Amino acid sequence: MAIDDALLEAPTRPEDYTIRFYRWLRPTVSLGYAQSWRSGYVPEVARRYGMAVVRRRTGGRAVLHAGELTYSVVGDAQEGSLAGGIQATYSAIADGLVAGFAMMGIRAEIVRSRGRRERAQPGACFAARALNELVAGGGKLVGSAQRRAGGRALQHGSILLARPDPDAWRVLGSSGPAAAADSIGLFQLLGSRPSLRRLTGLLAGGLAHRLDVPLVDGTLTGREIREACGRAAQYEDLGFTRRR
Repeated sequence: MAIDDALLEAPTRPEDYTIRFYRWLRPTVSLGYAQSWRSGYVPEVARRYGMAVVRRRTGGRAVLHAGELTYSVVGDAQEGSLAGGIQATYSAIADGLVAGFAMMGIRAEIVRSRGRRERAQPGACFAARALNELVAGGGKLVGSAQRRAGGRALQHGSILLARPDPDAWRVLGSSGPAAAADSIGLFQLLGSRPSLRRLTGLLAGGLAHRLDVPLVDGTLTGREIREACGRAAQYEDLGFTRRR
């Protein structure tokens, strides 16, 4: 997530977009930026499963990064495909993910009705179906969060791969087991476990088509790496994690 921050705030051309996918080295709970660390997760469960806890720079509720794939999209929010306001950006990226899932043979649907507004609430991200998030096969498949800075937008989110484990999801509080039961993994929908290279290739293709940008392999620049390394310390800082 330090790389996401670096890409959001690094000097770049307006036409430049970045699409990334990554996994976590160990099970980790990420708290939303404004979420209380005291009520956002259950420390006893985190210790039992050896889970780390960090705070995101994006909002929303807590996410358990285990058995999932994290995606990240960064680009200009003033002009182009991500412009038009926060929900317009959510909608554009959701359309791209839907296109990627369709190429896998999965019919994902975008939540188009706005539920009760909730701010800085405890509990699990997957306990609620927010506007422009994705569901498939009767369960929530993708949860997302967003941040903006300097006219650019960062949206990242969690794509569930494996069947959610209700016992592990107890780390997200009382809503965790119910959220696990109301969610679904990509492998469940596919009935198989294709390579992550294939999955990310199809999802990146769907996003690039919707955002109308060319899809080319790239690497982080030296400046981006240095910026990310400088920001990584914040995610290890208990003062930041426990700031609320």
